[in-house]
Amino acid sequence: MPYSFENAIADKLAEKHKQGLLRSLCQPSGIDFSSNDYLGLANHFEIAKAAADAYIKYGAGSKGSRLLGGNHKIFEETEKWLANWKGTEAALIFNNGYSANVGVISSLCDSKTHLFCDRLDHASMLDGYAIGDGKLHRFKHNNPADLEKALKEVEPDSFKLIAVEAVYSMEGDIAPLKDYADLAEKYGAMLYVDEAHSDGILGPEGKGLVAQLGLESKVHLSLTTFGKAYGTMGACVFGSKLLIDYFISSARSFIYSTAISPGMVVAMQKAVEVSMRDGFRRDSVLKMSADFRQKIKEAGMDCLQSETQIVPIVLGTVEKAQKCKDFLLEKGFYVPCIRPPTVPNGTARLRINISASHKTSEIQALAEALIFYIQSL
Repeated sequence: MPYSFENAIADKLAEKHKQGLLRSLCQPSGIDFSSNDYLGLANHFEIAKAAADAYIKYGAGSKGSRLLGGNHKIFEETEKWLANWKGTEAALIFNNGYSANVGVISSLCDSKTHLFCDRLDHASMLDGYAIGDGKLHRFKHNNPADLEKALKEVEPDSFKLIAVEAVYSMEGDIAPLKDYADLAEKYGAMLYVDEAHSDGILGPEGKGLVAQLGLESKVHLSLTTFGKAYGTMGACVFGSKLLIDYFISSARSFIYSTAISPGMVVAMQKAVEVSMRDGFRRDSVLKMSADFRQKIKEAGMDCLQSETQIVPIVLGTVEKAQKCKDFLLEKGFYVPCIRPPTVPNGTARLRINISASHKTSEIQALAEALIFYIQSL
């Protein structure tokens, strides 16, 4: 019989099912604790209306890549506004955070580049490396000493890029950016910080961890995504004009993608404006998160080193995490189960995201359900 690719794919799926790693699409039900909509802005009328008005004014799509007919004036106006907001020389809008990381890192990783990544960096950073041609060094999570050890081992005059996240999406912990900035300066490296889960929540007016630590002059590149705290979609890379000009000519995910719609670009800016104005949203998120963490830690649950709106509950095996997820769903709470390879083997967990749209009573009820389940094991 001729080779059957259908049978080969079926075997691959069966193996994932056997390992408990088969994924499927589902819609959240009950009280949603999976959402990245940390500030509760996804359904904000003012933002939605700004986007709707822009769609009517500018049309449904951009009609092309930014370099071939899709460069509407609203892109450049918004990029100037965003750069001023972040205090950088320039900014460049990408379709999403994944494409931004892939484009930035792949365009910088030629054969002379050494890329230093935290072991828990997002897959998009590693995929950017895979497209490029540099040498990868993965250092221990949030460990400046291990990073310095790796930096010492490469040629002093080589191009060195340190790529880290400000807040880690599966751990909820905060990177030691001050130490990384000092090491970047000491070894002549470029520092790139993905602020996907810190922007909107941390720092003055929600400008992120870099601003909170006063490191704007020491971080060479940063990334903001708008599909999380800002409730819309798209992403933006911030840096010097020199770097942004380079990405326009070199970032494949920027060059070869149809641009995001002008209406969504308008929504990006409006979401930032609302976030800056409504500071009570981030205050609420941080307070509710701290209260929730304290309750479940006192009950003996492992939240790793979470300090933010992302609260993991490490349960170990995929089976244990899945059973806990199913129990919570029966009680009316939708909490995602995070499994390998998204997290290391043996650290399957629930990931609870606290949002400004949650009520204190809902978070209290979730804590009580979790404590009841864990204590009944």
